[in-house]
Parts: sequence; structure tokens; C-alpha cells
Amino acid sequence: EEALARWRRALAGTVFADAEEVRMSMAAKAQCDEWDEAIRLYWRQVEQAEHRRAQLAAVIGEEAVSAEQWEMMQQVYNELKAHTEMMTEQLGAVRGKVAELRKKHVRFVELEARQATLGRQIERYKQLQTLLRGNSFVEFMAEEQLEQVTIMASERLQQLTRHRYALELDSQGGFLIRDDANGGVRRPVSTLSGGETFLTSLSLALALSAQIQLRGEYPLRFFFLDEGFGTLDAELLDTVVSALEKLHTQQLAVGVISHVQEIRNRLPRRLIVEPAEPSGPG
Repeated sequence: EEALARWRRALAGTVFADAEEVRMSMAAKAQCDEWDEAIRLYWRQVEQAEHRRAQLAAVIGEEAVSAEQWEMMQQVYNELKAHTEMMTEQLGAVRGKVAELRKKHVRFVELEARQATLGRQIERYKQLQTLLRGNSFVEFMAEEQLEQVTIMASERLQQLTRHRYALELDSQGGFLIRDDANGGVRRPVSTLSGGETFLTSLSLALALSAQIQLRGEYPLRFFFLDEGFGTLDAELLDTVVSALEKLHTQQLAVGVISHVQEIRNRLPRRLIVEPAEPSGPG
């Protein structure tokens, strides 16, 4: 009876009419946990709302905002948000174009460098075309060849004249004689005597034949000299013949056409030509 009395007093302090309603209102533990979670979520949202309200109050202070102003600000906010999204999309498109332009710029720089290289090559080809037009290149090669021949001829002339004379070229491609026995004075070849002119001509001929021997496809086996020995004294004649004999040992047959008896005596092999007589022999 005491328990029943306590029960009735407790029931009177609730919204339930009887025990049956209490039993019907009892919830399972899972349901209670779900309600607890919903309550906690609610209070978190309340805290967040209070925090945002405090931030807003700090911004606007004591100023009041009407509903119309609020709606207008919401509209402006939505417009700005839409504009921001549009600008973000445009920014993405612009970034794509910038990336594409950078790739094209790299390619452009490569093509510019290639064009510069090809331009320099074209300029060289134009210069070569200018040089090869007409006889310019041939004259250039002839000058180079003439310098080589002159150097070799000068060495030969120094041997034949016992280092008295040397051969040089002037600025116009003509020959000059350097008189080393007279302090290296340079003078024209027209000042040479007959014998000296022959030695100079012989030196040039030997140098030219040596160049042909070096550059020819087939070896040069014969070299003939016609006259000129009559202008030499005995000493120079001996020097010239000795030089020719040295040439003969270098796989080169040297033929001499001369009426000088000293030459005939020095040559081991000779063909003597006698003029024909009216009766037939000769």
C-alpha cells in the first residue's frame, strides 16, 4: 500500500494518466541514443549560430538591419557569388590558354633559334655564291697555288745560286728577286742577266712540275728542258747539271735539249741529232 501510494503520487506529477501510458512511452536504448545525438547536434548548431551572431554584431555594432535591407544584401551576395563563380570559370579557361601560350612560346623560341642558324647558313651560302661567281674562286686558288710554287721555286733558286737569290711575289702577283748577297734588296726580274734568268725560270719550272707531281692523278715521269744552258758559265752549268742529276734519281726522267758540249759530256744517255745532208744521211 505504501509503494502504491508512492507510485500514485509520482504519477500525479507527470503527464501520464496511468501505468499503461508509461509503458507505451518507454523508448528503446537505440532510440534514446539517437535523441541524445540529435540534442548534441542541436546545441552545436546553437553554439555556431551564437558565434556567427557575435561576429555579425562585432561588424555592424549597434546598427539595425531591416528585413528589406537583409533581403537586398542577400541578393547582392548571391549576385557576387554568381559573379565569383563565373570569374573562377574564366580564370580556369585563361590558365589553360596561358599554359598553351607558354608551350607555343617555347616552340617559338626554338624556331627563332633555328631560323637564326639557318639565316647564318644562308648568308654563308650567299657569300660562297658571290665568291664562286665568275673567276673569283679560280683566281683565288691560282694565287694560293702560285704562292706554293713560288716558295718551292725560291728554295730551288737559292740552291742553284748558293743562297744569293730568292724569289718572292709582290702585291700584284708578280715576281720579285730578293738579292740576299746585297742586303736583301728586292728588284724586278728584268734586272737579271741571261744566265740568272735561266736559273730562275728553271727553278719555277721544277717547282711547277713538283706541284703537278703531288696533285696529279698519274705520276709525272718526264721533264724536258730546251736550251738556255749556253748562257751559263762553267760553274753555274755544273751546279745546274748536278741539280738535274738529283732530280733524275727521284723517279723522274729529265730530258735536256742542248748544243752545249759540256752538257753532252755530263749526260750518260743521250740522243745525238745530226742535220740531214742532201745525199740523205743525217
